[in-house]
Amino acid sequence: MATMNIQEKADNLYKDVEILAPMVRASTTPLRILALKYGADTVYTEEIIDRSIIECERVENKALGTVDYLRKIDNYSKKQLKKLYKNATSKHNIRPVILRLVPEIERGKLVFQLGTGNSNLALQAAQLVERDVD
Repeated sequence: MATMNIQEKADNLYKDVEILAPMVRASTTPLRILALKYGADTVYTEEIIDRSIIECERVENKALGTVDYLRKIDNYSKKQLKKLYKNATSKHNIRPVILRLVPEIERGKLVFQLGTGNSNLALQAAQLVERDVD
């Protein structure tokens, strides 16, 4: 088999495949998993802004079999923390999940959609999630 150049490789990513297109506030974990169950070859995360993901901590959620990116507590003001604690169902897990991935199902099929306007921040964000996304 002949070696493909970079353009041919890129072109082949989207040939004869079913793709769940990226959608604002819709490309969440449940929809991505459902799309894969029904035959999608590739799914996209929601667009996540570089600064938002950079402010997260990667946590393996063994109970759910997921990798969660949770906003760090030290990025909140006292007022925001008070509101988080007030609305929390559990005092132990108040941090919002910015991104949730299911590696067992999504590995090799997931495209992380990064919103950025700064190459340095884009690089930081990409390096944070590189082991979990394709």
